[in-house]
Amino acid sequence: MCVAVITLATYSRKHRDFETAAYSQVMIYTNPTRPDVVILPETAEEISAVLKIANEHEITVVCRAGGTAGPISIADGGIVFDLSKMNKIISIDEESKMITVQAGCRYYDVVQELRKRGYDLPLKPWFGNGTSIGGYINGPSMVGTRVARYGTLNFWLFGMEVVLPTGEIVGTGNHSTENCKPTMADAWLNPNSLGKIWLQSLGTLGVVTEATILMIPVPEATKHVCYGFDSISDLAKAASRVQCANAATDIEHEDKDIYELLGMPVDYQAVLSVTNEGYPEEVDCKSAIAAKICEDCGGHLLPEKYSHLTYDNTANFNFCTASGGQFSCAAACASNESYPEIYKIIKDTWAKYGIRNGWSCWTCYPNWVQGWTIGYYDYDTQMQAFNRAMFEISRLSLDIKDSEPYTLKEPYEDFIQKIKDCLDPKGIMNPDAWFKICGAQFRVLEAMDPPGSEA
Repeated sequence: MCVAVITLATYSRKHRDFETAAYSQVMIYTNPTRPDVVILPETAEEISAVLKIANEHEITVVCRAGGTAGPISIADGGIVFDLSKMNKIISIDEESKMITVQAGCRYYDVVQELRKRGYDLPLKPWFGNGTSIGGYINGPSMVGTRVARYGTLNFWLFGMEVVLPTGEIVGTGNHSTENCKPTMADAWLNPNSLGKIWLQSLGTLGVVTEATILMIPVPEATKHVCYGFDSISDLAKAASRVQCANAATDIEHEDKDIYELLGMPVDYQAVLSVTNEGYPEEVDCKSAIAAKICEDCGGHLLPEKYSHLTYDNTANFNFCTASGGQFSCAAACASNESYPEIYKIIKDTWAKYGIRNGWSCWTCYPNWVQGWTIGYYDYDTQMQAFNRAMFEISRLSLDIKDSEPYTLKEPYEDFIQKIKDCLDPKGIMNPDAWFKICGAQFRVLEAMDPPGSEA
């Protein structure tokens, strides 16, 4: 059936079947839900036609990405767009060093194609080989491996095609110019950042259908140095100094629990893995600097194989294989000084509720870090304990200095709400996720009683 002529007859709860069940869960989500309709469009025009009908009848719409993160991939009723058929590489411009792709392309399929030509994408998302370009743009995190050197995705994204919630098709960056040829001049011709409001929007402001990203050459050499630390404080100190010395392409923190889950126990509390990529001489020099800093901060040299468990397996590593249960993530965002305290809160809370867990992945800047812990639980017997643990982690983290902000300031929250109301006047695009974008979750969190309490 051509989705351009979809009618309300298609939108019917009584037609739920096993096909929609395939869209009821994602890799790290907790509660299965199910859409009423799943649509696999092949063009922006088809998406536009459906959104116009959805607006007319106020039908909720969620755009599913690769199924590797919860907030933009789950719908409870309504329509789900699956962009997996929009998976074409539109152009690779070696002169401008830019690639334009459809949003349904899997990130690592694009990487493999680029490597045949001697190019690569600057960042590697941690979410596995199911990650799509559109999901990475809209997703909850624009980071990944190599972030210590290359920063976040917003520095490398030069244009998008987007279908607005009302059905209009717009272009940003190089997609907004007549010739649509990617050039570095776009930052000068279109210097404002309005065209990037879809970054990390969790699919609440429209459907990204195309993106243009700056490429990098495939590195000539790669080297890992891996050190075990007896304390998180020493590890955080070493990581900050390595970053300040510009001695890392990527920095990752794994703790002893994740290595135990993966069947490779380690004798230290945590492991700092520093990766360098580039010219051979550059890689050797920066790796030596990183090693010296780690040793000065009390680190103990470990075999390189501990690094390969995570960094080299970003494209195909699946934490699901480490345990038989469902899993989800809790994040910590803090200064280097506060990071050990937040780490302890998260680990202690998991332990309090008997949730098996391990810490893996870390974005590191000289004055700020973001970490991810993975909690495994049995869906049938530990669901309540898991929900209570996640609630406590969030509440306790709010009280830590330099942790995630409590909320947005009211004038700014009002401002972004006006943008949402303008682009999505009927509020049909992933409305549950807007709760996270506008910052209201922090105020509500402070006022809420723990799940399962009698209050």
